[in-house]
Amino acid sequence: MMIKVPPATVRPFALSGWSLQRKLVLAFWLVSVIPTMIAAELAATTLSQIFDSNVRIWLQESTKIVEDEITEILRDNARVARLFLRYTSPPTDQLSVSNDKLTTDIADAMGIDVVALVRNSDHKVVFSTVADDIVRQISTEPKAVLQTLQVGGVATGTVVSTFETEQGGVDYKLVIGTYLDSSFLTSVADVHSLDLRLYLAKADDFSEIFSSQRFEDHPPAVPENIEQILRSTKQPIEQSTSRYSGIYRPILNENGELQGVIFSGLLRHTSLLGLVNQSNLFILIFLLSSAASLTVGWLVSQRLTKPLRGLSIGVQAVIAGDYRQRLPVTGGDELAELSSTFNHMSERLGELQHLESQLRRRDRLHALGEVAMGLAHEIRNPLGIIKTATQLLHRRADLPETDKRHLEYVVSEVSRINDLITEFLDFAKPSAPMRSTQLARPLVDELVGFCAPELASHAIDVRIDDQAPAATLYADARQLKQAGLNLIVNAIDAMPDGGRLTLGITSDQRYTMISISDTGQGIEPNMLERIFTPFVTTKASGTGLGLAKVFSIMESHDGRIECVSEKDAGATFTLYIPANGEDFDEGRNDT
Repeated sequence: MMIKVPPATVRPFALSGWSLQRKLVLAFWLVSVIPTMIAAELAATTLSQIFDSNVRIWLQESTKIVEDEITEILRDNARVARLFLRYTSPPTDQLSVSNDKLTTDIADAMGIDVVALVRNSDHKVVFSTVADDIVRQISTEPKAVLQTLQVGGVATGTVVSTFETEQGGVDYKLVIGTYLDSSFLTSVADVHSLDLRLYLAKADDFSEIFSSQRFEDHPPAVPENIEQILRSTKQPIEQSTSRYSGIYRPILNENGELQGVIFSGLLRHTSLLGLVNQSNLFILIFLLSSAASLTVGWLVSQRLTKPLRGLSIGVQAVIAGDYRQRLPVTGGDELAELSSTFNHMSERLGELQHLESQLRRRDRLHALGEVAMGLAHEIRNPLGIIKTATQLLHRRADLPETDKRHLEYVVSEVSRINDLITEFLDFAKPSAPMRSTQLARPLVDELVGFCAPELASHAIDVRIDDQAPAATLYADARQLKQAGLNLIVNAIDAMPDGGRLTLGITSDQRYTMISISDTGQGIEPNMLERIFTPFVTTKASGTGLGLAKVFSIMESHDGRIECVSEKDAGATFTLYIPANGEDFDEGRNDT
């Protein structure tokens, strides 16, 4: 019977499954969310008040545009009146010119809509550029600057200026009028969100005679309550609805009487005003602050968790056996101390691993030496008897030549076996080095000189790269020569068709490095870790003790050997040899 195991419940928002960085970012945001909300509320309130104040000022200034335009029209009217009075004779009924061509042309050229001459005694219109019924609608009272006239059945606002004149002993009034028609304030008509209106007195209320826009909820007249407030306070009054914010500004004559009303309104849904309010500002500032908080939290968490991620990778590498892993140490905080402690731990573990491998190797060599001594004793005695008996048989004169050759083969092989046993004993029970301080270059020259014939016979070019002419060695010259010869012989074997052999000399504070590089076949990657193991060889006739012997010699000298190689790209063996006995002993004691 099979038992079905229910799948594990996946909880995508479970904090336990979050990374440390995500938790830190969340914590940073939660800590900052309340201060952020408070700051957003204060900032939204302040910005909203500032914006409302600027809108209010802008609306007030826009209403002044109408006042400035009316004032400019009054100045133009006055200039035109002085021009008529100075350079033309106002026409009278005695001259019988009711439609003077010159005056009409000047009025058209100056943009004046109404020029009329009215006699004071009987208010008779003796001259006019427009129909008399229009002139009769004009009040010649000095305070009646803004008036509403019916022109062609359309209520038209007019700026009226009246000037007294006398001709032939008769008093007249020169009336100059300019219509506030569609050409008035054409510059503000392009501002589609601005509703600029002008109301003038008509019958019992103030009716609209001009508007830059025609929006919905467009009142044709000034609301009665607004009119009463303007009459009493003679100050601008604000009025806002859900669709627009506006201001009513009174136009007063010289006597302080309400002559007209200017309205300036800004639609909310078609302008920035509809977006800039306290709620929207709060949401915007809160979102921006939260984004900034999350960004800062991410950067801070990145800074805090980066060493921890590096530590995690380093620990995994150490678990895998790689003790070369190091973490960068920046700053002087606890994380830097943790990274420094990990680096020290990795270094000590590497040293312990090296010491452990040395101890294991020494234990194996010790056991191997004990076995070798016993085997050598047991094997050499029979070999000696075999060799002696064979030599005695070989001296007999009555043996055929064929038998003598066979006996010579036996003696030769016995000698070879004896040499192999001797070499194995030397490896298993190496003698202690007799070390002394000496220069490195003479030793290298001696090695090259000794091997020169063999190198020449194999067409191998030799080069010495001495980058430390005064470098010294604290070593046993005989054993070091043996190690060098083993490496050179291996290099010769790796270059059967010729090549280049480079011997380099470098140094640092504790070691002198002698490198032997060839341009041969190289070493397979899977063999690099085993080449110093006894009886491991890539040669068909090798014993596998050459590199193991070199390793043993370097170990007995408190040094080491390293190999760098690639397939078909040659190999480089580097010997690290103590440069000075006293300095090396002090450094070893310190560690």
